Amino acid sequence: MIKKASIALLVTIFLTLVGTYKASAQLVKVSVGVNGGALMTQMATDPAPSTPMYISGYGGAFLSAHIGKALTVRAAANYAMQGGQYEVNGTSVTVDQSYIQIPMTLLLNAGSFLSFEVGLVQNILMGSKYVEKGETEYIVQPDPGALKYNFGAVGGVCFNFGKVVFLNLRYCYGLSNSYVIHGKGFPVSTISAGLGFNIYTSKKSAFR
Repeated sequence: MIKKASIALLVTIFLTLVGTYKASAQLVKVSVGVNGGALMTQMATDPAPSTPMYISGYGGAFLSAHIGKALTVRAAANYAMQGGQYEVNGTSVTVDQSYIQIPMTLLLNAGSFLSFEVGLVQNILMGSKYVEKGETEYIVQPDPGALKYNFGAVGGVCFNFGKVVFLNLRYCYGLSNSYVIHGKGFPVSTISAGLGFNIYTSKKSAFR
């Protein structure tokens, strides 16, 4: 399912580029940089509802290919920390997970300042911890409820402040289960807000 969704995104991007532009007339700008910021996680656990948002952070590197003035294809590799808090029979439970996130997105540039983003993100679990805080603290590490792989759909906006700095606001809706509690699996949704910095940019004519 994950591979099919990723392939579908790449095919969609390719067909969009081919159908929109004439190959001989395109100027491609490639940017490499770093990004990072705050990440808010919503774990809609059942039967124990989690707290509204679990605040953590993310950071990593990205590669952007700007095709003409209207489209940008962006891929990134980020280290992200997620989690949630809830109560079971009066016992406070905290779960923490760290992931390598690989978002692949297509941005529609509405001028030089604003871009709209859509795509997919693949999450790979790197570490996890389960903590119960009752009369005594109970810790399980790694957390057996955290699933190794999950993916989701991405939507967001990007504000460009000149050629170097941009602000990315992104919502990710889980399309697969990422955690299992009381024998039931469920997806996780996240909201992120972070800054990106273009470190290196190269321009050249493409398809000549």
